[in-house]
Amino acid sequence: MSQINDLLEDLEFIRWVKNPDDELTTFWNNWMQANPDRVEDLKFAREIIKGMEFPSISPSEQLKSEVLTAILKETPDVSAKLKTQDINQKSSSGTRIAWKLLRIAAMISGMVLLSYVILNWNNNKPEPKVENTVRWITKTTNVGEKLNFRLPDQTTVWLNSNSSLSFPESFDSTVRLVSLKGEGFFEVSEDAEHPFKVLSDSLVTTALGTSFNISIRSPDEITVSLVTGKVMINYENDTASYFLSPGKELIYKTLNGTAAIGSFNEEFVTGWRFGKLSFRRASLTEVVKTLEEWYGVEIKITGSAVQSWSFTGKFENQTLEDVLLSMSNIENFNYTIKNKQVNIQFNP
Repeated sequence: MSQINDLLEDLEFIRWVKNPDDELTTFWNNWMQANPDRVEDLKFAREIIKGMEFPSISPSEQLKSEVLTAILKETPDVSAKLKTQDINQKSSSGTRIAWKLLRIAAMISGMVLLSYVILNWNNNKPEPKVENTVRWITKTTNVGEKLNFRLPDQTTVWLNSNSSLSFPESFDSTVRLVSLKGEGFFEVSEDAEHPFKVLSDSLVTTALGTSFNISIRSPDEITVSLVTGKVMINYENDTASYFLSPGKELIYKTLNGTAAIGSFNEEFVTGWRFGKLSFRRASLTEVVKTLEEWYGVEIKITGSAVQSWSFTGKFENQTLEDVLLSMSNIENFNYTIKNKQVNIQFNP
């Protein structure tokens, strides 16, 4: 979070987010090109700032009084000078009128000076430093692990293996923002005044009171599957917004910016929360990766698998031994398991 804090404390970055112009946009676009490893930090910080409210600053009555007092201490008493000059002048109606005019002019000049000083006082004051005092928490799962916990707003989260979720210690902003890597399922606590946003790579999913699954298992594909409620989805470089209804999922291809919405099988997509391991026409590569993350093992393949290798099956709270035994009977391979090392040997 320290790198994100640097952005949150950068006044030029804040000004770009709140009031962007061509010059600032060019600068930060160049910055992202020069710092590709920090693009996700920038996007996360921008979402945080968008959810903040910055109060406008105007001079208080106390400030005006202090400025006026300072001016009067450093400026000779105009009226006293004029009175002294009046004693030495002749008492004529023309002189009295001139004296009154000078007094009015002095008062107007003082008011103008006071306004000028107050204006410049505020213009020259350094802009208030935006401090991110909220502590961020990150929950992480290793391969072979799963985690269930609640967020400060009572939203329930399930993290699949090899995943992480970052969230603030308390949701004090106008937006409940969290950042997901890997795969997670959310049962969002309803709060109409504070939308719940999940930042997953560059995809932002917004919900009020819903339950949905987000998976970023592939570097070029993000899947959002909605179980209940309604969500809106936006991608960083896409001006379109996508809306899902229950039973629908969005598959977003990040490389070419294309999106497809279709139906999904809830048991296949979200069953992992209850120990259900499901495959649907999965390739050998997909099966191996899933088993490695699910059981925390390393799998080595020897021999030649069938090119059209496709596996469909469901396993509930079963051991790796049981799963491999079932698979081997269908896909014709032998296997050995030694500690965390698994070898799969395809028969000729």
